Amino acid sequence: VEHYGNINVTAGNFSIGRGSQGSGAGTTIWNLHEGNFSMANATTQNSNPTPGNAKFVFTKDGGVQNLLLSNVTYAGGGLPIQVDSAATLNMDTTAVGGNGAFILSPGATLQTAHPGGLNAAIATTGVVTLSEAANFTFNGTQAQAVGALLPDTLGVLTLSNPAGVAFNDTVRSAKLVVSPGTLMRIDSLGSVTADSGSVGGTVINKGELVAVAPLDFTNGSVYEHARDGGSVPSGVWNEGSTALFTGVTTTAPENRGQDYYHLTLNTPGMVSNRDLALDGNTIHGNLTVINTGLSRWQLVGGSSGTVTIRGDVIMESGQLATQGTSSATNVVVEHYGDVNVSGGNFSIGRGSQGSGTGTTIWNLHEGNFSMANATTQNSNPTPGNAKFVFTKDGGTQNLTLSNVTYGGGGLPIQVDSSATLNMDTTAVGGNGTFILSQNATLATAHAGGIAGAVQSTGALTFNEAASYILNGTVAQVTSTLMPDTVNGLAINNEAGVVLSQATVINGVLRLMAGEFDNTIPFKLGTNGSISYEGGRLKVPVSVEERESELPKEFALFQNYPNPFNP
Repeated sequence: VEHYGNINVTAGNFSIGRGSQGSGAGTTIWNLHEGNFSMANATTQNSNPTPGNAKFVFTKDGGVQNLLLSNVTYAGGGLPIQVDSAATLNMDTTAVGGNGAFILSPGATLQTAHPGGLNAAIATTGVVTLSEAANFTFNGTQAQAVGALLPDTLGVLTLSNPAGVAFNDTVRSAKLVVSPGTLMRIDSLGSVTADSGSVGGTVINKGELVAVAPLDFTNGSVYEHARDGGSVPSGVWNEGSTALFTGVTTTAPENRGQDYYHLTLNTPGMVSNRDLALDGNTIHGNLTVINTGLSRWQLVGGSSGTVTIRGDVIMESGQLATQGTSSATNVVVEHYGDVNVSGGNFSIGRGSQGSGTGTTIWNLHEGNFSMANATTQNSNPTPGNAKFVFTKDGGTQNLTLSNVTYGGGGLPIQVDSSATLNMDTTAVGGNGTFILSQNATLATAHAGGIAGAVQSTGALTFNEAASYILNGTVAQVTSTLMPDTVNGLAINNEAGVVLSQATVINGVLRLMAGEFDNTIPFKLGTNGSISYEGGRLKVPVSVEERESELPKEFALFQNYPNPFNP
């Protein structure tokens, strides 16, 4: 039968054949070229005893045909079905019962929304043939299990179910497609291998997901590694995708060192310190730490390398450090986002790095650094060998600290040349190093000035070619921690600023707002000047005082070179 329309049966007995056709030697083939098949409150049967010799064949090349069955009575032979190559049969929540044969040809596609998966959708007790080159789609709205009837090897496996599709057996697909909004669950006994594919939804992996070629994780997708150990599938982690570690307790997953977009750590059961093996890798989005249990995550292990973070580092609780090794490694973090720590322990390094012969440098190229209600420390004992470096060339970066607990080594900081660090009223405590480089600028609104802002008892270095900005809203002093020779000095405080010691200003003194109390005098260096921009001096100067350019003493020694006394 070559049929181009639909079949709509609402009662009676509609059957493929009621004769044996020579005890099954003959055939009856009903080709459904375009239409759908619907049967309700009816009976169907097949009297040809040879499986596959009598059947309804869905043949629409490249199109979808629907099979809907409701309250069907299956007599002997049932409802034999074949889905031809290049055809797609959508069964929705339909279940085919009876004992008819069911054949899914190579290249054909079967779609089911049945919560029981294939075992419930193909409930016939007849011969079931599902080609290993066939394709399967699970597109329900309730949670689905794929079912043991799913072949171990298949073509394209498509998941499109927001309530979730569960795997608890071994499957290998030529291509895996997890549609946006879909949840894929791989249980502890499940193992899914994909030769290729894409993920637009969420994958929760408690078993095994192997990507022969990297999976394409698209915008909004989430891969959750919900087990201890195992392996992270290789992926191309596109903008907006997230890798989430939740199940790690004692063993970090293999293949974890990848170029992620967002990486989130939420491992409340972790009891052993583990590293992310990110040396040589880039996190293009944010690194977020929610919980690390009783232990800590480290960006790298016991090797040297560079980690690049394009987005923010966001820490809510737990412990995170760059490294935790006793080996003399050299680790660099190139960071272009912000650091926002609201709890836990966030530290530059928790390893001695060969008793301080190694280095850990965290370069903050553009972002700000904020830490509140948290702990920080540094285990590298050599001053300056482990530090956060503010490096924004010609721009301002902010350092905000509140209720910080300083462990040994404190919070080591360097402000690089041409960078400006604005500390507002923040005070850096602990015993970390603080380095203000040549041509760098430090701005503070602390009433105690530079000494109020930098209260660390560690090694402090303030280069004489650095500049300072006093920009508070209450009266300030410059403090004697500000060197007696500076490059530039800006006074921008309506409440006034008092100079704490005689100071040589080699650059520009900018009087931007308020009174600069120069009762203790300053001098201008050779290239020094004053710029009046709304502020004023307490002690006016009619002629700007400069350091004398004349020698202060002379000496003529006996053998001063002359042609008569060589």
